[in-house]
Amino acid sequence: MLRKIIVLISVVFFMTLIVFTAVMFLTNEVELYSENNVSLTIKKPTFISLSEPEVTKQETDKTQVFNLTLLGLQVGTYTLVDRSLENGTSIIFEKIENTGWIPYTFSLNLTNIEDAEFESWNPESTVALDEAIYGTDPTTNPYGVFKTKNGEILVGNVYVSRNLQLGNGDWVQELRHEIAEFTNEEGVLSKSLWLPPKHTSYTWLMASQEPFFETDKAEDEWISFSLQNRLSQLNWLTPKGPLVKLELTDDPRTQMAYGYIDKRTADLPSVEWQESSPSLFFESMVLNAEINQQ
Repeated sequence: MLRKIIVLISVVFFMTLIVFTAVMFLTNEVELYSENNVSLTIKKPTFISLSEPEVTKQETDKTQVFNLTLLGLQVGTYTLVDRSLENGTSIIFEKIENTGWIPYTFSLNLTNIEDAEFESWNPESTVALDEAIYGTDPTTNPYGVFKTKNGEILVGNVYVSRNLQLGNGDWVQELRHEIAEFTNEEGVLSKSLWLPPKHTSYTWLMASQEPFFETDKAEDEWISFSLQNRLSQLNWLTPKGPLVKLELTDDPRTQMAYGYIDKRTADLPSVEWQESSPSLFFESMVLNAEINQQ
């Protein structure tokens, strides 16, 4: 009897190991978006399948939700929101939610950028927020801009977080880590991430057929200003608005808590800069803020 139990446990263990190995290391790539000079693919574990998307449309947003299944069991969702602004700019939000019981890896890829010039939006370290008020905020500026003859693409970083309920009952996002370094090889920018169970990843990009700034100098001035003034740049964009670092309270769970704040959602710095130094970037951020406040 004992021998049978040992054999059964061994079989279950090795089957689990085989499934885990297959999920982690066997991958395939699927194209999910190809519009407005932007091509997006997802490189995923082969044994995780993508369903046909459930599509909904609102005034500015087209939302596609794909179910992720492993051996017939749902283990998460991939959501792509294409937001079309009235000035011709598009903001694309991507979210992967791991609702299953095993971690998995993904690579969110921006393709066809082999002829693009790249401008980093993090040429130097950012100035820290007041830690007495906010604690530690490890987030940085967006990754940077890819510039081609067909337009420009501003790429945001990847944010991995989990839902967290504070002592007062409010639900927030607890940032586990920001991924701000990507691989750029052979015309493909790869945002590779490891997603634990019950965690969510967020990322975004902004695309336009026109330059975001009229001159390189104007762009450099904004980059320098945003690195020195952390509350001016919204880094973690979502379809509901920007997730921003919350102020510390007596609740230790606020150490890495991010949420929505009406004043930050209004993006007043972009409003002010659009008035004093107009650009397509600031105009797009203002239009996005107006949508988020509706």
